[in-house]
Amino acid sequence: MDNQADFDVIVIGAGVLGVTISYWLSTLYSGRIALLDTAHAAAAHTSARNTGVIHRPFYLDPVKKQIFAKTSLISHPMWEGLAKREALPWRPIGTFNVAAEEGEVKTLEKYRRWGLENGMQENELDLLDGREIRDLEPEVSCRAALISKTDVSVDFGTFTRHLWKRVVSQGVSFFGGHRVIRVEERNGTASVETTSGAGLTKFHSRLMINAAGGGSLEIAHYCGLGRQYASLNFRGEYWVVDEPFASRVSSNIYRPPMFPQYPFLDPHFVVRADGTRQIGPNAVLVPGPYGYSGVGLSELDAFLDWPVPPKLRLLGNRDFVSLVVGEWRSSLSKKAMCERVRRFVPRLNPRMLNRRAVFGVRSSVIDSAGFIPEAILLRGEASAHIINFNSPGATGAPAYSALVMSQLAQEGRLEGLSPRDKGPLIPGWDFEEVLDQF
Repeated sequence: MDNQADFDVIVIGAGVLGVTISYWLSTLYSGRIALLDTAHAAAAHTSARNTGVIHRPFYLDPVKKQIFAKTSLISHPMWEGLAKREALPWRPIGTFNVAAEEGEVKTLEKYRRWGLENGMQENELDLLDGREIRDLEPEVSCRAALISKTDVSVDFGTFTRHLWKRVVSQGVSFFGGHRVIRVEERNGTASVETTSGAGLTKFHSRLMINAAGGGSLEIAHYCGLGRQYASLNFRGEYWVVDEPFASRVSSNIYRPPMFPQYPFLDPHFVVRADGTRQIGPNAVLVPGPYGYSGVGLSELDAFLDWPVPPKLRLLGNRDFVSLVVGEWRSSLSKKAMCERVRRFVPRLNPRMLNRRAVFGVRSSVIDSAGFIPEAILLRGEASAHIINFNSPGATGAPAYSALVMSQLAQEGRLEGLSPRDKGPLIPGWDFEEVLDQF
């Protein structure tokens, strides 16, 4: 016999987005709230498998990525408040976005304008020439660099798990190891069927919020939503840089992407929250959101999953195919990965790269026009689906989830929940104050 469970709200996905949504739900309302995840613990996937940088929005187009830019700006002090409250690593590193070639200097000038348009302060951004950069970072060679002084290295997995413990203590029921295999919406109720070690379970609620990251589009398709969209999955790989060279670089070193319309970035030199230095990521095409191993021509099978036409259009694009091949090359050869970083850290050597770091997978949503730049919120009869919540999604998750909660409340989708008195708040995590900044 199937197990049955009734709730007021079901949140799918215990990554940084699903957990922050659950935080707002359990802080603002009393009710039966469930949090489901395929893994047995929070932050098992992308939320703990990323570059680990709280980004300032200097590189985000104020028009095409307006929501990502705004939520990144608002969330920065929110994460700092959590770090101070829980004594979590908070490593102000700063990011140097470097122009390795003369033509990239104009991109940095544009980034500085964007940063100011997105709400950053003048004193947060410095555009310096190559000689000035060498005085600050002697191992970096470039024509110029834009320094974002307030970028911070953190561990998003640790942040997410601390919030997860809090939401469980506030009454949220966590169901780990549950994979969603079916969703039905009928008569104002969402019925979510999952499979787990205990067999099949059917969860029923008046509202299902789909924050399943790389799996969110598939769940939306179960509800007949977003059928014009497809997703492609790209694994980002890292190498750890050995000492003593590693510590000779003290900041994050990035380079503007050559093809910003695609999810391919030149690998960075990154300072992690624990002080280790790494290079990465690349973007290796893999068949699914949990493709942490394997590479080869079989990965092109991902293009045969429905809907196919948007993917076939990309396969006909010479630049895209060339980039895919290059990313595979940097996966198979650490020398190839190293050479990409040597363009701006010239003394880096493949012999300094002797172990791989944790891999993550980014799921990017496409339609007939190409890659979608922003997150998308789809609504069903008794459901809301957040798809394409990509980088810098982890940075902006606290503010973005508050915005989603506000929109759902205005639409009357939270009417069955009872407002609750707020307990002690995390510094900076006041719902009304967050919304006032939009």
